[in-house]
Amino acid sequence: MKRRFLFILVAMFLMSGICKTMAQTTSADLKGIWQMCFYVSSDPSIPGELKPSNSFKILTDDGKFINMTVVPNKGAIIIGSGTYQQTAPNAFTEHVDKNLHLPQLVGTDNVLEYEMKGGEVMMLKFFVKKDPEGNELNSWFYETWKKVKMPATYPKDLVR
Repeated sequence: MKRRFLFILVAMFLMSGICKTMAQTTSADLKGIWQMCFYVSSDPSIPGELKPSNSFKILTDDGKFINMTVVPNKGAIIIGSGTYQQTAPNAFTEHVDKNLHLPQLVGTDNVLEYEMKGGEVMMLKFFVKKDPEGNELNSWFYETWKKVKMPATYPKDLVR
């Protein structure tokens, strides 16, 4: 009886440790609409304020991604698309089907490492081996994305 109790107790401790470890490696909620942003500052010694751009990344529930840009006074265009999958606690891999901005990535798997800042800002980095003409780049690209949220009320200053 004591042996069985001790065995159950040890099993519970092991399960507790496994669950805790799994909880620590749980990925962030990547699904949603993300807006590319830039830090803008008049002082080169500080990063400044996070300002939005006209580019968006949509990560869907069914594992698809779409990159789009709003062209002022013309409308929106899709500049990239494909599928994505969480491949590590701090990375996801996009399989690129189409890409106007980085055509050398078409047909490849592009690993994007990320770090979440406060739950709604995602710092991305990814490696590009060659430029569109096939020349060696071997460069890391860094992007900042902010999750688009629905406000509690309709904004009074919204221009549609």
